[in-house]
Amino acid sequence: MSVVGDSDPQHEGAAADKALVDRVIADMRANFERWEDLVAAQDAVTFEADLGDIYAVVDHNGRLRELALAADVMSSYTYIELQARLNAVIEALRKEVNDDFERNFGGGLVE
Repeated sequence: MSVVGDSDPQHEGAAADKALVDRVIADMRANFERWEDLVAAQDAVTFEADLGDIYAVVDHNGRLRELALAADVMSSYTYIELQARLNAVIEALRKEVNDDFERNFGGGLVE
């Protein structure tokens, strides 16, 4: 098997073909590096909601990264009140994520 070089007598356009392939590979490498940078930047994005006694942080995938409750939260609220407070935090995070999505990608709800 012969390797096509810059001056292959059996293939007149070998140099041009090699240059084209080299440009395509360089473009693909540059696009891959830009994609890696974009993904790394997106991984750093977090959203926060703070009600004073309940604080939560989620990442761009919606994963809960932090949930902090004040010391008296478990004893000062009934089950229903605590549920309502946690739902309020989750709703605030959902709104923040949807607003960010609309700003960056032009609308539609994140399901």
